[in-house]
Amino acid sequence: MLPILAVLSPAIAAPITYTLTGYVQVTANGNQVSTSFTWTVNADTVGITNPSAGHFQNPATSNSITFTGSGTTPITGVIVSLNTTTGQITFGNTSGGIGLTNSQLQKWDLASPIGPLSGPNVLVSGTITTDTGTVITLTGVANVNNGPSPTFQASQAPTITNLTNAASNIQPGLPNSGIAQGSIFTVFGSNLGPSSIAIASAAFQSTSLSSTSVAVTVNGTKVDALMYYTSTGQVAALLPSNTPTGSGTITVTYNGQTSASYPITVVSSNAGIFTVGSNGQGAAVVTYADYSLVSPTKAANCGGPNTTCGAANSGDPLILWATGLGPVSGSDAAGAGLGQNMSSLPLTVWLGGVQAAVAYQGRSGCCIGEDQIVFTVPNNVPTGCAVPLLIQIGSMISNVTVLPVASGTRTCPPTSPALASAGVLNFQSTVNTGPVVVGSIAMTRDPLPVGQTGYTDNIKFQFTKVLYVSAGYTPFISSYLDEPALGSCLVYNSLKISSNYGLSGATTGADAGASFTVTGPNGSKTLTGNAGQFSAVLSSTGAFLSPGAYTITGTGGADVGAFNAALTIPAAPTLVSPSIQATPPSVTRSSGLAFTWSGGASNAYIQLQVTGPTDSTYSNGAIAVCNVAASAGTFTIPSYVMLALPASNFANFQVQQFAEAAVTAQGMPYATISSGNAPAGIGNFTLK
Repeated sequence: MLPILAVLSPAIAAPITYTLTGYVQVTANGNQVSTSFTWTVNADTVGITNPSAGHFQNPATSNSITFTGSGTTPITGVIVSLNTTTGQITFGNTSGGIGLTNSQLQKWDLASPIGPLSGPNVLVSGTITTDTGTVITLTGVANVNNGPSPTFQASQAPTITNLTNAASNIQPGLPNSGIAQGSIFTVFGSNLGPSSIAIASAAFQSTSLSSTSVAVTVNGTKVDALMYYTSTGQVAALLPSNTPTGSGTITVTYNGQTSASYPITVVSSNAGIFTVGSNGQGAAVVTYADYSLVSPTKAANCGGPNTTCGAANSGDPLILWATGLGPVSGSDAAGAGLGQNMSSLPLTVWLGGVQAAVAYQGRSGCCIGEDQIVFTVPNNVPTGCAVPLLIQIGSMISNVTVLPVASGTRTCPPTSPALASAGVLNFQSTVNTGPVVVGSIAMTRDPLPVGQTGYTDNIKFQFTKVLYVSAGYTPFISSYLDEPALGSCLVYNSLKISSNYGLSGATTGADAGASFTVTGPNGSKTLTGNAGQFSAVLSSTGAFLSPGAYTITGTGGADVGAFNAALTIPAAPTLVSPSIQATPPSVTRSSGLAFTWSGGASNAYIQLQVTGPTDSTYSNGAIAVCNVAASAGTFTIPSYVMLALPASNFANFQVQQFAEAAVTAQGMPYATISSGNAPAGIGNFTLK
C-alpha cells in the first residue's frame, strides 16, 4: 500500500474575543440593587471547544470583575471563570440572579428572557453571533436553587469556509471545482473537530470520527461522508459514490453542534492530482512501477516506495496518483471497484503539451478513493525539471502540476539559467546541508496605470536566505524553482501567482549589500536601498531601458559577495494577433487562443498570460501562463488550458518578451537577472 494521501496540517486555533453584557442583582450596602456589567473574554478556540486542564478566569490577575451601577457603590469580588474541561462559565460570589441582555450583541436568539428572577434561575439555550461571524452557543442552567453561582455553557459551532478536492485544492467558483462521486475532499473552517488531529485507524470505514461527521444533501437525498481525519481547522472525507449529482449543501457536525450549510457541487468525474506539497500545485506525485517517486535527481537508495529515483525518460511507464475519476458500483467502504479499469472514461493525460498513451485509469488496487492513471512518457515530450502535467476528462481539467523529464539521464535539465548554472545536483545538496541564498534582479518597462499613456522603467532587487525547506520538498526543490519547459503552459488556480507554487519553508532577507550600479546604453545609475529587498525607478518616463547591453554591479554584503551581472535586452517584438480592440471580443475557451508576433529575439522568450476572474471584484479566478521561444512567432494556447479558466466578462491577456541570465556571486548559488520589454500587447475579452 502506498501512503500517497498526505494529511494536511490542521489550521492553528485562533484566539477570539467576545463580549457579554447584562445586569446582576446583588446586595450592596445592605440594599438589593440591579446594576449593569460588561464582561469581555479573550480565549483560544481550543479552550472553549475542546477539553484541556484548568480554568480560564477573567481577569487572571484578580479573578474578579467590577460591577458598577448608577448611584451605587462599585461591587467587587464577583468571580467569572471558564472551565476549559467542561466549557462551563460560572459567576461566583453573588447573592442574587444574573441576567444577560443583547444591547451590544449582533444577534441574540434566546427563547425567553433570563434573570434576575425571584425564583430559581433558569437559562434557556440560545446562540450569539459575534461581529466577526463567530457563533457561540449557550446551554445549561443557572443554579436551580437560586444559589450564589448561576452558570451557563459556552461553545462555538463549526463553521465551514472552504471545500475542495483533496488533491487539486481548486477553489469554489472555478469551472473545475466540483467534487466527484467517490472522491476524497477536504473541508476547511473552524471548530470542525478536535484541536489535535485525529486520523482514522482505517480510512473511510466510518461516518464518524472523534465526534465529527459530515453530511451532504443533493436533490433532497442526504448521504454521510466516510471519514479520514478531523481537526479544528480541516476535515478530510470521502464522498460516497451513490451521492446524487447536482447542486447541494454540506454540513459538519462536531460534539453535537452542526454548522450552517455550505454549497457543494457534485459531479460524476473531476480529477485532482496529488502533489508533494498537498496544495494542488508544484511537483506531482508520480511513481515508477515499484512505487518509487519520479524526482529531479536519483537518490542512492533508489528502489521501492517513497524513495526518489530521478527524472522520467521517454518510453517510461509511470503511475499518476489522483482522486476524482468517478464513482464505483457498490460500497466504497467495502472496497468496491479497487483495481478496476474505468476504460469508458474520456480521459487524456497531457505532459508538456503532448498527449500520453494511457494503459489504465481507475481505482488503485490498494486504497479507497485513490485513483491511478498508468501512462507512458511520449517520445516527443519536452525536457525540464518542471514539465506541466494534467488530466482532462471531457471538459473538466485537473490541477496543473509539474514533472521532471530528462533524456538519457535521471537528472532533469533545467530551463532556468540560474538553476543550470548552479547545477541541479549541486543545488539540491546545498539545500540539504543548510541555509542557501537565492537572488533575483528584475528590470521591467511597465505601462502607466489605466487612463495614462507611457511607461516607467523599474528595477527590483530581492535576496532571500532559505533557512530550511519543509520535509518532503527537498528532493523536489528543482521542480519548484525551475521554469516550465518552453512551449508549455501552467494554470494557477488563483489570481495571485506564486513562482514557487507555495514551496514551504522558512526564509529571511539576505544581506547582499545596499549599493548597486546599473549601466546601459543610456548611462549609469547608482541605487541604494535595503540589503535584502528593494525596488527603484530607473526612469519615470521610460527613458532608461532600451535595447542593448547592461551590467549591474553589487558591492556585496554579509551573505553575498560582490558581483557583476550582465544581460542584453533585445528589441521588443510586435503583436500581430489578437488585435487590440476598443470593444472586447469573445473567445470560446474550448477553441483555444492563438497568438502571433513578429521580431522575437533569439535570446528571449515570450510569456503569454491570460487572466480569467470570476467577476468584477477580481477576488477569485485563474491565470494561464505559457512560455514560448520568442523566435517561434506563434503559439496557440490549447483548449484544455483555456478550459481551466472560468467563463468571464472581465478576462484579459498580456504578451511580453523576457530575457534572462544567471548571476554568479560567492555565497549565492542561485540567482537570476532578467528584463522584460514593454508588453507587446494588453487587451480585454470575454471568455465563453
